[in-house]
Amino acid sequence: MSRRRKARSVPFAALTHVGMVRALNEDSLLALPPLYAVADGLGGHQSGEVASQLAISALRDNAPRHPDATALARAVQAANQAVIKGIEKGKGRPGMGTTMTAAMIAGGSATVAQVGDSRAYLLRNRSLSQITEDHSVVGAMMRSGHLSAAEARSHPQRSVITRALGSDPALNVDTFEISVLRGDRLLICTDGLTSMVDDAQIEQILVSSLDPNHAAEKLVQAALDAGGSDNVSVIIVDVTEEHAANAALSTTKQKKPRSKLWLWALLWATLVAAALAGVFFVTLNYVENRAYLSVGTSGHVYINQGMPGSILDFTLTFASYPTKVEFDLLAPEYQATLRLNPGYQSREDALADLEVMVSRSPLYRDNLPTLFDEADMPDWGRGFRRQNIQPENQLGTIPESNTPADESAESDTP
Repeated sequence: MSRRRKARSVPFAALTHVGMVRALNEDSLLALPPLYAVADGLGGHQSGEVASQLAISALRDNAPRHPDATALARAVQAANQAVIKGIEKGKGRPGMGTTMTAAMIAGGSATVAQVGDSRAYLLRNRSLSQITEDHSVVGAMMRSGHLSAAEARSHPQRSVITRALGSDPALNVDTFEISVLRGDRLLICTDGLTSMVDDAQIEQILVSSLDPNHAAEKLVQAALDAGGSDNVSVIIVDVTEEHAANAALSTTKQKKPRSKLWLWALLWATLVAAALAGVFFVTLNYVENRAYLSVGTSGHVYINQGMPGSILDFTLTFASYPTKVEFDLLAPEYQATLRLNPGYQSREDALADLEVMVSRSPLYRDNLPTLFDEADMPDWGRGFRRQNIQPENQLGTIPESNTPADESAESDTP
């Protein structure tokens, strides 16, 4: 067990442990107030420890001085480029990757940037809530209501990560901004903790252990007692500053002249109506430019323009294009993804991803079929040129290891 910071005068603790099964710790931590981060190297891709170290170093060098969601996301994207360039320069091995969850806490706010399934939690008033969303197959199935938390812990695809650093030069980074109050406690951790210890036990430990160092030790020990089948890393930060907005709430409200209340009400109603109309048309324009994949009743995959569902009986799907791809011939992990109707920035992106799914499905082998009948080929698909994407540059098929002690065959989670 290694401690990165132990000073009792500082209200944070950072702790990492190799676990009870792994031979190598592929996690990397950063605790440099106001910046805190964890990176979990992907065990299924060799040199995960190199990927996590490159990512943490790049994050440290590119992070903003103060909490800023856009700037922090750029720093995580710089970390992604560092992993990709490391592969090109021969550092580590092709296919290596890492998750990353980073947070900046200052001035009464916390900004979190995340890629992968390492998590951030907030403990407030003795109640624990998860801030981030897992970028994994089971995470998506849980959000869609197809899987419970208990089922996710034993699901055969629980180790399949859908987004990680080192896989895509145009990586999308999720960001979250929350207000924090004095007495709040922030937890950042790798899935070596959350796959072994449930949220209820994590909450109990964070509530009962006032010292962040003691809390970090108990969390890691709980993961080890549960089997410790993965590296375990935790960062705990105690918030000591009051949120600035609280001062504004305590100021005396000034009364407005009663004779003008109706005027203010009318002005407010007008502004709200204008805002709602603007949001509606902006939303429609945004939706019309997006796309998603679905499975038709015929068993073939469709590329759809728009998004699933409707608003006020107005369908958000503007057009559907049937392909020749048979759902039953795709690999199981892609079948699980398609059941969730995955969304894309454009129809071209959806087409590109579908071609990757087909090319990597064993039943199709190396024969990539023409995705459309020539007579039904849409105009936007005629000029599309399929890129030859190598397997190590596409996430979503991280293999699960049956021999976790073998460093070269480890998966990210048990």
